[in-house]
Amino acid sequence: MHNPKLTLLARALLAAGYLTGAATAMAQNAETKKDGGIAEVIITAQKVAQPASKTPLALSVMSGEDLKNAGTTDPRSLAEMLPNVEIAQESGMLQVSIRGVTSLDMTEKGDPSAAFHVDGAYVPRYEAQAVAFFDLDRIEVLRGPQGTLYGRNATAGAINLITNKPGKTLAGKVGVEIGNYNTRRLDAMINVPMGEVWAMRAAVNTNKHDTYLNPGPNTIALESQDDQSARLHLLGTFSPTTSLLLTAESSKISGGAASPVPITNFFTGTLIGTLGFSPAGTGNHIKDPVYVDRGRDAQRTAGLAFKQDANSHRDNQADSLRGEFKTRLGAVDLTYQLASMRLRLDQLNNGIYFGFPFTTLNRGSSSALSHELRVNSTGNGPLRWVAGVYAFDEDIDREAAYTTYITAPFGKFNVVLPFMATLANKSKAAFGQATYALRDDTRLTLGVRGTRDRKTGYDPLSGEAAKPPATTSSKAYSQDVEFSNTSWKVGLDHDLRRNVMLYASVSTGYKSGGFNAEADTGVYKPETLTAYEAGVKGRFLDNHLQLSANVFHYAYKDQQLTTTTCRTNDPSTCHSFTANAANSTVDGLEFEGKLKVGDDGMLRGTWAVTDAKFKKYNPSATIDFSGQKLDRAPTSTIGLGYTHRFALANGGEVAATVATRHSTSYYISDPTEGIRYRQPSYHKSDASIGYESPNGTWNVQLFVKNIEDMVKIESRVPGSFFISDPRTFGVRAGYNF
Repeated sequence: MHNPKLTLLARALLAAGYLTGAATAMAQNAETKKDGGIAEVIITAQKVAQPASKTPLALSVMSGEDLKNAGTTDPRSLAEMLPNVEIAQESGMLQVSIRGVTSLDMTEKGDPSAAFHVDGAYVPRYEAQAVAFFDLDRIEVLRGPQGTLYGRNATAGAINLITNKPGKTLAGKVGVEIGNYNTRRLDAMINVPMGEVWAMRAAVNTNKHDTYLNPGPNTIALESQDDQSARLHLLGTFSPTTSLLLTAESSKISGGAASPVPITNFFTGTLIGTLGFSPAGTGNHIKDPVYVDRGRDAQRTAGLAFKQDANSHRDNQADSLRGEFKTRLGAVDLTYQLASMRLRLDQLNNGIYFGFPFTTLNRGSSSALSHELRVNSTGNGPLRWVAGVYAFDEDIDREAAYTTYITAPFGKFNVVLPFMATLANKSKAAFGQATYALRDDTRLTLGVRGTRDRKTGYDPLSGEAAKPPATTSSKAYSQDVEFSNTSWKVGLDHDLRRNVMLYASVSTGYKSGGFNAEADTGVYKPETLTAYEAGVKGRFLDNHLQLSANVFHYAYKDQQLTTTTCRTNDPSTCHSFTANAANSTVDGLEFEGKLKVGDDGMLRGTWAVTDAKFKKYNPSATIDFSGQKLDRAPTSTIGLGYTHRFALANGGEVAATVATRHSTSYYISDPTEGIRYRQPSYHKSDASIGYESPNGTWNVQLFVKNIEDMVKIESRVPGSFFISDPRTFGVRAGYNF
């Protein structure tokens, strides 16, 4: 197996981390400069504003400055800054894995395992999650089940994007990025005060690049990006305790549609020909696969010719309207949040699936409306609490067609699997969480949430075309299922000293059950997770050193696993379905730290160790996954980064950043076939250097990401992988006023 060694950059950063840690240990009692140290970040992870270092949760916070230094402009690169978080893509949609907990059902009937929010508003559809990464104040990532405050579909955790809000000063900025693969990125913002009460902030973003893949024999457009997004905030501040924030957001998601690469680009072994007659050299699976490093060019080659006249495209639209009203009623703060999202899909993916050229058409729309009304305590008394009610209503209409184009030597015919689904998701919940100070340095937290979910669906085709004069197929289905859950949390935290906190908790999470796209594949149950966690957070050396560490154990029940397979040699039996696996356990350790080095340097480090295994899981009578590792759960990841600022004589500043991340191997599997594809251990490094003018009005930055030009497999569809981005480099420039 391929087992890469650390690059010179990685070794240098690891050495720097070791030496810095040793120096820190020796300097615990030494005098330090009184220069303010590392700034505290105020977060809203628990629905109320509080310092990150005083929040008894396993969480990571990336400020706007952190994102700028790291050059983070998309969610997949966000994961490189976090312990125990993997963010991949499949068919243009995000797959978020936190501590080995992942959702692989990317269809309209699937739900994510990590709750994704923008300014507190839940984003239910995968296609709309990647386009909000612009004009951000910070990103909060909560690891572990968040069933009490975030509700259903948060067994893995939660990701909160917090955008910049309007201010009382006229300001603006514009930034451009030019890079390889014909990358063109534009960011612009203007903030306008409108009298004593109102202020407006508008931001736009465009992101475009050519395909990262080598076309091989293809002449059609492969996967690329051409997105445009805009956001408008209008904030009315009527008093120090009363405000109204109105938001409109729109994104056009375009470019060449998703295109995977063949499994044979990475693995060798005996190809298993789907349907018994896949063309030579192709197949749905590889029996006993062995990883082979064929080189970057070969890994990124699209392989066999796709359907050349299939009009591969992506033309999707996501629109949101949000409102947030806040006021104080006596000793209680009241918040009401309303969010409406509409997603329109028109996408045709093109690739090699089941060993043949294969297109996937997705058209339709979805609309979601959510309400959250909550109240929380104010003041400094021993009891602090938050309580609320939540309602979510989503309607989905989706037309899909999966078409395989089979040619010589097997004859020339098409296999079409059509779907025409109408779905509805409804959820209602009531929740509350209270923290009581048992004494000045010790607090007890209790939380509970009750949830009721209902899912309904109807598909007159369900993978089989209707035969005239009938309007429905023999596979037509109608489903109406309901689920309920009570999630809870018990936690205790204690101030060991003024800036050092210990905490421990037991909490639960819940992901709604559902049904599959064909009547005979049935209903699957909700998955639940109980997490036992203990940790420490501290700020040392006059706030020059910030550390957090935690250990956890998961009892994971009825885990929902999704796979795609063919049940017989009839092509119409090829389908994707979700089923409940047996129970799993996850144990781990996480560490994060920041050290201010002198007046001008900042060292950052993360380390995670995870042991995630199926406790007992038999996908079939002949396949046993019991005791094997969960997918997308590397045993260890380590990340190190360093930023240094150089003050210039003219008052300007140069900032240089280097960062590296090393991950041990992980698996991507097909349980129904008993096949596991092992992504070997890898490392990935980034670097940038930038200049900011004396008055801060303009800046320029040179950057390179993925210096090693590493390619890893991120997700699997039958016969193919979606893969990571190649080495990218370019220049960014910005002007502020």
